[in-house]
Amino acid sequence: MNTFPVMHSLLASEALANFVSENYSVGQVVTCKLLSKGLNDTYLIGTSDDSYVLRVYRTPWRSKSEVLYELEVLDFLAHHGASVSAPVPNGFGQLACEVPAPEGMRCLALFTYAEGRRTRLNPDISFAYGQTVGQLHSLTDDFVSTHTRPGLDFAQLLDEPIRRFSSVMTEFGGDIAYVQAFACAIRDQLSQCDLNVGFCHGDVHDWNAHWNGNELTFFDFDCCGPGYRAYDLAVFLWNLKTNYKGEEAQNWASFIDGYRTVRTLTDSELQSIPWFVAARRIWLAGVYLSNEDVWGTGIINEGFFRAFVDQLKGDESDLGVQIG
Repeated sequence: MNTFPVMHSLLASEALANFVSENYSVGQVVTCKLLSKGLNDTYLIGTSDDSYVLRVYRTPWRSKSEVLYELEVLDFLAHHGASVSAPVPNGFGQLACEVPAPEGMRCLALFTYAEGRRTRLNPDISFAYGQTVGQLHSLTDDFVSTHTRPGLDFAQLLDEPIRRFSSVMTEFGGDIAYVQAFACAIRDQLSQCDLNVGFCHGDVHDWNAHWNGNELTFFDFDCCGPGYRAYDLAVFLWNLKTNYKGEEAQNWASFIDGYRTVRTLTDSELQSIPWFVAARRIWLAGVYLSNEDVWGTGIINEGFFRAFVDQLKGDESDLGVQIG
């Protein structure tokens, strides 16, 4: 009897515990607990001596080559002294494994555990975030991968997301013409800027790092890739605007001060960041619309698109421009 096709399976914790015990030199796994389901599935692995994190990548969200790009840059960063959750090679020295699942082959990777915990942002912590992101950018200035990864460019941030949600947004009465006009304005404005391009984390916010009281350890590089460094910084500002209303200005100033202790940031790059905040919103809407096996379609409705446009209207006001 053939197995009924699935969009997204959830691998059993007990089987994964056995898999790690058999394929990695970390000792006997005593616990394997599902931490989160999302664009990928994440498990907490416990041995008698240590803790690890196991990431099971979702098919077809990430190809094997895209996964290997992420693991390669993390291995590079770890060997150059960066505080990151680093991939652990298996018994054959490989950073990624593949296992057959109902929907096809899925990549797995084991990571060192990021000590500390997620902490609420304040100016001191935001300064450390800026400094750490600056270090990641500086360390990867000369990084070159042998694997392919979509770039964080206009095609990925603007064109592809709008292509994905245009028809659905129109169906729910959303103002797609406004979003398209905003995307054109972003492209026109940023095309005039002299922007630094290189490796980006792609998702710099306070859910993707742990603070141990002295330093930050970054993890979840799933959205990483080559792109505009100013976009990486803009994601932090996007998070402040979304989750720290009334506290944005001081935290943002501290973040930029921290970054500038490590890297130069030109006025052109600084002025581009609010435009990249709007690009982040467009990219994120595309992510929601193209991953129904994660969130379902129930969240996509008139209210979703109304809130999306309202956020862009707020960005328009902050920029002091008129779109359309």
